[in-house]
Amino acid sequence: MILRDTDIKWMASNFPELSYLPADRCIVGSLHFCAAFDRETGELKLGDTEDHRAISTFLCDKFEVRYNLDCAQRNGWPKVYEIGGRRVDIAEQNHCNLIDLHFFADGACCLSLRFSGERNLTLKRFTNELVVPFFYRLAYTDRYGLTAARNNLWGEYSHGDAGIREYVEELRSIASKEPHRNDPCPCGSGSKYKQCHLDEVEELKRNYTDN
Repeated sequence: MILRDTDIKWMASNFPELSYLPADRCIVGSLHFCAAFDRETGELKLGDTEDHRAISTFLCDKFEVRYNLDCAQRNGWPKVYEIGGRRVDIAEQNHCNLIDLHFFADGACCLSLRFSGERNLTLKRFTNELVVPFFYRLAYTDRYGLTAARNNLWGEYSHGDAGIREYVEELRSIASKEPHRNDPCPCGSGSKYKQCHLDEVEELKRNYTDN
């Protein structure tokens, strides 16, 4: 991920407890967020507003994190780590393994299985659409337990290769409906196809040949 001046300014304004260390090519510090999962729309609403606070799933929390900008996951995104040790405490209190909280063996967060489909993903979108939802789910698990997170939040894929196969089949199902760019996305999100799964489906067609 290439950081621009606009990315640094956005981070300073929205996540002032995070710092960019150019010599190490990493972002490190406290990720403080407030968010609420709207079960009716399936959306994670970010920010501390009166409307969000009225939703029963509203949470504010903070995690110590590190983004390794030069160390990419298989989908090309930077690796993100929880470095404060809470992941271990949450796993212990839920009597589960770290993989059940979606951490890889090297400690990196499994932010998503989806193909990036984007060569210039901004820090804002990466943080708001991938990092914050991951840590929101972890915070929800910490407060209410793993079973509640699985029952009350968005769905999750199986671990490892099984999850990748599930994800690929989901994309193939979307592609089979042959939606046009401005049609509603077949996934049911309510967004236009071009603003939802189009990039991922095109990435699948270009690069994924495993049957």
